[in-house]
Amino acid sequence: MFVSEHGDDRNPGTKGAPVRTLQHAIGLAASGRGNGEAPTRRVYACGGAFEEAITLPSGVNLWGGRRCDGGEWSYEGSFGGPDHPTIIAPPVGIPLRVLGGDDAVIAGDDATSMIFGVRVMAANASASDGKSSIAMILSPGAKAVVRESAILAGDGKDGAPGQDAPNIRATDGTVGNDGADACTADVARGALPVVTVCDDGIESTGGYGGDGGLERAGDGASGLPEAVGNVPERGMGGSGAVSMACNDGENGADGADAGRAAGAVGPGRLGLDGWVGVRGEDGKRGGVGQGGGGGGGGRGRDPTRNACPADRPQGGAAGGSGGSGGCGGKGGQGGDYGGASIAIVALQGSELTVEVGSTVLGAKGGDGGIGGTGQWGGLGWDGGLGGHGSVTGTSRGCRGGFGGHGGRGGDAGGGLGGPSLGIGSVGASVAILQRATVSPGQAGKGGLGANAAPETQLGQGQDGTTTFWYRFDGSAPEPPR
Repeated sequence: MFVSEHGDDRNPGTKGAPVRTLQHAIGLAASGRGNGEAPTRRVYACGGAFEEAITLPSGVNLWGGRRCDGGEWSYEGSFGGPDHPTIIAPPVGIPLRVLGGDDAVIAGDDATSMIFGVRVMAANASASDGKSSIAMILSPGAKAVVRESAILAGDGKDGAPGQDAPNIRATDGTVGNDGADACTADVARGALPVVTVCDDGIESTGGYGGDGGLERAGDGASGLPEAVGNVPERGMGGSGAVSMACNDGENGADGADAGRAAGAVGPGRLGLDGWVGVRGEDGKRGGVGQGGGGGGGGRGRDPTRNACPADRPQGGAAGGSGGSGGCGGKGGQGGDYGGASIAIVALQGSELTVEVGSTVLGAKGGDGGIGGTGQWGGLGWDGGLGGHGSVTGTSRGCRGGFGGHGGRGGDAGGGLGGPSLGIGSVGASVAILQRATVSPGQAGKGGLGANAAPETQLGQGQDGTTTFWYRFDGSAPEPPR
């Protein structure tokens, strides 16, 4: 089948009446023109530019760089000679994909495609992920020989920065309730707790105030959630008055700040759509502040005298409830990975041979995106006041403790830098013959961790891989033969 940029797809694809598009010519070569005609399995293309992404079944050969003036359809010289190559350069997509397995034209060892005299040029960031640039993919089971051709990747796109957490504080705690005054009831119930419900469902609760009593007052309850680790204040409830006056509730523990998340590591993975990298780790949420402990209650009777007038109820004042703690801040999102620049991707069970006169080049991999910043935790608030006493010092109620501040959300890690490879393979057989040029370009740098100086490398993603051939299955590549 013959194809020229000046042809017409309504033509039969003969020398005198070539078709216009490579993909139409490939379809005719794979299936025949009809009327029982056997597939030719060969496509001859004039030198010229074809802005289309093509799919080539194994077993169909693509012979480019033909001199079509005067109907010769000959090939004289290479890229430096008088004939210019067949240029396959679509604005988007992967320019050349070779199919194998059930998609091959014929079975057996002959199902190998010869790719000759073409210049395959991928546009920058033109793969389906919108970030990578890959010029050619051998699907699983595909077989191809590249001869006297250039397979050129474009640049990968830089990864997007991770989204910052909100720049306002997380939800603050709530002020505790005040306790009832002395002489208002024989048993003055302690102040009810206040509760802050954070958007992740975790609650911070100030402790109940202690009940005011006659001869013995109740203790305040501890704030929740329970403090973790060795912290100076643990939100314990204050003791109620017995022989001595009551005690205030203890302040709640602050929520733990989330640490900086790790940057992306690893080579990424290959698949039918090309290469998929690794995002930076998302920042964790900060810990919720513990509620303050409830204040102890007061008592209305001392051994020597009563605090309350005889015509009034005799109970001491109730304790105030603890203030609730602030919510933990949200973590930032990890930076996205930079796009890859890979000239040829060879997948499982495929066979690739790069022969003399061929050039296979990667370009610039995209830099990884910077990680997103974390959110400040919410503030803990005051405990409620204890009720007022009357006459005796032990009749007053004690105040609740402050709620702890919420911990700051974690800063996120940077994304993986995009690799720059001549060839990337996984489970494939690759042969690079002498006098064939297979080279990488420049790999992308790993994205910075949020709020980290470049020189510290804290949370920074790994730089992309740069080498002439990288095996994603972990085995070492063979040297050119």
